[in-house]
Amino acid sequence: MLPSHYACTSCGERFEFAHREAVYYFNFDSAPIGSQVRGADLFAVPVRPGWCKSCATVCLVEDIAPVRAFADAYGTVRAGRAVEYPSATEFLDLQQAQDEIATYLRWRLGRRHPPRALCCGRTNYQLLDVAQPLIKHAECDFGVVEPRLLFPGPHNGPGPGVYSPANIRVYDSEGCLIGLLTWRPRNSETWDVALTEYPQTNEE
Repeated sequence: MLPSHYACTSCGERFEFAHREAVYYFNFDSAPIGSQVRGADLFAVPVRPGWCKSCATVCLVEDIAPVRAFADAYGTVRAGRAVEYPSATEFLDLQQAQDEIATYLRWRLGRRHPPRALCCGRTNYQLLDVAQPLIKHAECDFGVVEPRLLFPGPHNGPGPGVYSPANIRVYDSEGCLIGLLTWRPRNSETWDVALTEYPQTNEE
């Protein structure tokens, strides 16, 4: 579970996630994403919280386990049991679960780039969900950046993209930003896509 935000223990400055959702478009056939995409062709990005040293902010970082973890997950769903990683399958039927984890396994076998910070695509980050990290707040003498949790109440509605653009980031198989999911009709799983990419930089 991602923290709601991070905050400095001294001055209270908040560091918000610029976005909390991200999806992959696995272009196995090298076909570029178009102006529309089906929800069935999108897969949630497994993420961890991180501090991007290039952007000086909290961010989502791809959570890419070794191939063995994906193979084990595939074996587990084939045996009829649910998994949480790389995608939660508790509420999927057996065939859906097998198909979804098989897709993640296929992707993992072909993935070459190390996990990226999804704010900028770089690898200059520090993970925040491990035992040691205290990020010094550069603007304070004594403050460090720590997680904060808030628990919002239940929400009922048609979901993102109906009344306002969702702006959910879409990434290709190597973690490059390729678009934003913007609008979708109510009761539809077909999204409009605004093409975009990371700003050009020479820094990795």
